[in-house]
Amino acid sequence: MAEGADPVSGSIPGAFRTSVKADFAGTPTAAGGHLPLPNRTTVRATLRARGIGPADDLVLYTRRIEELSSATRAWFVLTWAGFRSVRVLDGGLPAWVRAGGPTARLRAAPTPVAADDRFEPVHPPDGGRRVLGIADVLEISSYGTLLDSRSAGAYNGVVDDRRTGHIPHAVHAHSTELVAPDGLLRSPTELRKWFLSRRAIGGHEVGAYCGGGVSSSLLVFVGALLGQQVGLFVDSWSAWERDSSLPVEQGIALSRSAAVDTDCV
Repeated sequence: MAEGADPVSGSIPGAFRTSVKADFAGTPTAAGGHLPLPNRTTVRATLRARGIGPADDLVLYTRRIEELSSATRAWFVLTWAGFRSVRVLDGGLPAWVRAGGPTARLRAAPTPVAADDRFEPVHPPDGGRRVLGIADVLEISSYGTLLDSRSAGAYNGVVDDRRTGHIPHAVHAHSTELVAPDGLLRSPTELRKWFLSRRAIGGHEVGAYCGGGVSSSLLVFVGALLGQQVGLFVDSWSAWERDSSLPVEQGIALSRSAAVDTDCV
């Protein structure tokens, strides 16, 4: 979370507060990341308790432009859990206020509704989101494109700590570069060029990770806007670094041989 006072007081009328850790992440385990996927049934029950069903239109936003990836993590989880219509407000609350949108006090509590176990998910049932496991990540890093959305310092690692750095062959792709100085996503042309420069558009598989599956969800979201599926390694580096059997690379990723470039196959 960003430090300091919120740049805008109030909230969009009718909105209620959620958080990644409380609503869009499960309980961490010794073998997983610190923000694993929650149980689908739990996600549906949580939203149902707030009066929201699978066919309702949902709009997600953040109070700060720096926190956009928190909204895209919620988008990923909700669409994966089967909610049909989930959108993210570009620029968050600051953009809403700049456009003349009204503000009000945040709703203190959701309106409870009667329990209803019926749920008709979208097709495919995972909302078209691909969740990557370790075997998937190893394959994509060797034959596709794996994007690391962390900062350059985290990606490069510390020389005297061999469990720092990145997954071998991962391409540095800091997700903050997708956002313009005004807090809005960059233009579709700029976003496409950014993805193309990292070999992240094409018929090959593309995956993304970060520290805990939050900032990298922005890459998945933008990929969806561009028509490119990007799988998400939700456990991300927080799980990878703890497993000493998994390889780690430091500095700039080595280029793959043209022999494994399958774009034209």
